[in-house]
Amino acid sequence: MNRVLCMIILIFLMVLAGCSTNNPLTLEHLLDVFQKEGLQLTKAEENPENIFQQGINGVKPSFYQLSAGVIHFYIFKSNKERKEGREDFYDRPVEFVEHGAFEIKNVLIFYVYEKNQDDEIGKKINDLIQELKK
Repeated sequence: MNRVLCMIILIFLMVLAGCSTNNPLTLEHLLDVFQKEGLQLTKAEENPENIFQQGINGVKPSFYQLSAGVIHFYIFKSNKERKEGREDFYDRPVEFVEHGAFEIKNVLIFYVYEKNQDDEIGKKINDLIQELKK
């Protein structure tokens, strides 16, 4: 009887764990969401000197022109790796230009913009992130 009860509990826990897993986001999904919201992304020019394009913990970003700025998508394997990546990025001994940082699930997003640019795009990105969290 104990064995049967243990098996039932084990199966229940496995099912419960399977239901609560976070599906990682993909670049394709993010690009689709941005496009549907009217935020037009075009592939940006590569600049190896740009700190935002150099990669974090082995993850290389995909980057796109968005309005007058550039958006960088870092797609990590997990939420934990994303959190570690953000910490490691800001531990770099450099002065950062104006930018917004956004996090959702396994994705770290940086939007780098002109110093005098208004923050309308940043607000739109933040709204998009909030919608994706629902």
